[in-house]
Amino acid sequence: MTPDELYTQAKESSVLSQEVTDTLLESLEYSSISFLNQAVEILSVFRARLERGDRITVEDSGDVLNLKIFRKYVENTFSDYIYDHVFAEEREQKRSYFHLDACEGGYSLVLAEDGKQNLFEWISSPNERFSFVYMKATNIVYIKNIRTGDYFPFISENGKYCRYDKVQGMLVEV
Repeated sequence: MTPDELYTQAKESSVLSQEVTDTLLESLEYSSISFLNQAVEILSVFRARLERGDRITVEDSGDVLNLKIFRKYVENTFSDYIYDHVFAEEREQKRSYFHLDACEGGYSLVLAEDGKQNLFEWISSPNERFSFVYMKATNIVYIKNIRTGDYFPFISENGKYCRYDKVQGMLVEV
């Protein structure tokens, strides 16, 4: 199903089809933020319709959905990230982590398996307050304020960003 077909189904259909569920689950295999947000949007439309009293039936089981059953369905079928965003105000959100993957035209945010995948890697610490780090996806160098946790791009004296060259062990202007 195309995104438009998914949205139309969510907006107009009185049946939550297996095709909709399968399409959403298949798209989530990519773990890209755009696919995750699309699933949240589609499921939120179903939620809004249930809240206003629409009658929606699950295609496979024939069960008529209510908000409680739908909540359980989303919780059991989709990731915590999806559930937390569809039912954001109903429980404390779990933290979701993303990493950057290079793609045509830029970088894509991809849902990480866990929070242990660091976006930055340490290079050195010139003193107790600051560290040089680089973003793994881009190799762009940042200065990290250790006390506040803030990151600032390292700008050379020529006003250019720098990337970290691991082989040479030096910062190179971009």
